[in-house]
Amino acid sequence: MQILLFIAALITGSLLGSIIEPKAKFDYRLAIAYIIIALLFRINAALVNFANIQNAALLNPLLFVLTWGKSISYLIIGYLITRIYYSFKSNHTNAVNYPLKKIVAYTLWAITIINGFEFIIETGYKIKNFDDLVSQFASFGYAVWFLYFIMIAETLGGILVLLHFKLKTGPAAATVLMIIMLGVVYSDWHKGNPFSYSYPAVDAFMSLSLMLVIYYFEKRTMKPVK
Repeated sequence: MQILLFIAALITGSLLGSIIEPKAKFDYRLAIAYIIIALLFRINAALVNFANIQNAALLNPLLFVLTWGKSISYLIIGYLITRIYYSFKSNHTNAVNYPLKKIVAYTLWAITIINGFEFIIETGYKIKNFDDLVSQFASFGYAVWFLYFIMIAETLGGILVLLHFKLKTGPAAATVLMIIMLGVVYSDWHKGNPFSYSYPAVDAFMSLSLMLVIYYFEKRTMKPVK
């Protein structure tokens, strides 16, 4: 199960963050690398969804990267969240040597790129496959206007996540998007679909939840150190 793989990667990252104590430079550089990984991951997702690649020799590696890229993302975010948590727990005793604020900021940038563009790409996918989505929503008992509503809500949510550093709209946007993802899971359950149909929604819900944790850390870094 794909979701179990993501959860295992998250737990593994968290365990690594609690067991090993590398130098601050490692965490700092990893957070920067995470931004680069996030950008490459989203470019890969866009290619898979919109490039209309028919050649299996090209498409299969992209799909492989899409699956394992998410696992790597969960591994890194699990590690960084744990390291940030322990830094706060130590009451900033290593604040001079551990660039906590920058690590939190870079981590937040990375997961913002992942989640923000996730829903913008998803809207593009819905537009590309609009007729199929109309039929799918009808099978759930939903009208076409509701599909338009979801598309607009997800697009605005993704944009507001990306604009968090300017407008601080991330937490509210993430919460709304999480509610939509719960609605997707409920719709599949209510119709009797296999749980695997809900994997993308569960994945998005998990990633948004982790982003809320980083928002909390960001808020804590704004407080004056006592």
